Amino acid sequence: MHHVQYLKQAQMMREMATLSKFSEDMMGNILSRLPPKSLMRFRCVLKSWHDLIDKPSFVDQHLSTAMDNKVTSSTYVLLKHNVLTDPGIKDDEKAVRATLFNPDSNQRDILLSSLNLCSLVDDGLEIENHVVPPPMRGYALSLEISGSCDGLICLNTFNSEDIVLCNPALEEYRVLPKSCILLPPRVPRQFEENEDDDYYEEDDDDEIESNPKCVGFGYDPNSKDYKVVRAAQFVSGVFTQHPSKVEVYSLAADTWREIPVDIQPHGSLNPSYQMYFKGFFYWIAYWTEERNVILSFDMSEEVFHDIALPESGPDAYEYTSIAVWKDSLVLLTYPVENEAPKTLDLWVLDEDLKGAKGLWTKHLAIGPLEKGVEAPLLFWKDEELLMVTTNGDVVNYSLDTQKLKHVPRHGLGEPTNIQAVPYVNSIVSIQPGNKIESI
Repeated sequence: MHHVQYLKQAQMMREMATLSKFSEDMMGNILSRLPPKSLMRFRCVLKSWHDLIDKPSFVDQHLSTAMDNKVTSSTYVLLKHNVLTDPGIKDDEKAVRATLFNPDSNQRDILLSSLNLCSLVDDGLEIENHVVPPPMRGYALSLEISGSCDGLICLNTFNSEDIVLCNPALEEYRVLPKSCILLPPRVPRQFEENEDDDYYEEDDDDEIESNPKCVGFGYDPNSKDYKVVRAAQFVSGVFTQHPSKVEVYSLAADTWREIPVDIQPHGSLNPSYQMYFKGFFYWIAYWTEERNVILSFDMSEEVFHDIALPESGPDAYEYTSIAVWKDSLVLLTYPVENEAPKTLDLWVLDEDLKGAKGLWTKHLAIGPLEKGVEAPLLFWKDEELLMVTTNGDVVNYSLDTQKLKHVPRHGLGEPTNIQAVPYVNSIVSIQPGNKIESI
């Protein structure tokens, strides 16, 4: 056994000695095709490899190679979902709910699962699970992915001021600095001994509270910087509204700064209601005039725009999701109720108007789908739509064959807590000061 290991190590050393004679350009071309975990191991082999892999130009080259790969760039998806670590309670609904509500529970985890969906063709699935660490692991019922870009993920929950950037492939997780616009939470004064609950002082009614409403993460191609935008609502008394404030975090500067705004952004809770796409972050949002719009934020210009929804839909009995289909921003509208098989209407935005205002064309109807399909997650190919069912199963729908296929995963059947975003394995770091040179 030891003899075999020795021979393998000797062979590896001979191969590395040969590779070390290659020029830096040749080595960069070879290494740029390797997955992040392999690269992190290779950094420890030779100092020249360590220095090469750490160069911003190589990080850029590795990302470009991954994104240019026609197979993996379009078939990798990152799935956020909850999973039990204690199988003994899986059939006890009350115990499951209790562990989900308990932020300190050790009976469940939140997973970010990297799925290579092209392997579904062979009735298999390549999957790599990453456990979300504290502080975000405590928010099983409210954690959201608020943007995915270049292998980096933004995690956010409106139960907390915390925002985390992570690169799952590198197992890097980082809590962002404190907000520059959010106010400290109000602290309730305890009831006296003969009373039962917490309450606020009556003369505190005029005290202003801040509530985060929209968070989005993306890339600014002009400054070559990754940014997070956060909008907050300010209220006092019985829902007295005050002007909203917006702040932008720069990864290069590692700071938040407030920016001027002339809108009142209100995030929606529709399934798949937010995403980053081509320099803009998009939300389905409630408008001040009690109508829904798509709110977009230009990562470079740092300004908001609103995009009116189609005049002929959706109505009050429909959900609206946003997605990317055939490299265009699209809407998916579908019934809220699950009593009958659903049909999804797909609307395409005229992209010539650059995300500011647009005209919608109803392009096709998807379905009717099998009863039990809850909501769309994302298109991972032009003719392949990932969806979630009412019992929390993830399924793939082929627009060509009009058939559903089960996507195997381990996790809890809670459709509202499942998210999917496009994903690429990268070595882009979330450390402050990071920039990508020439994407």
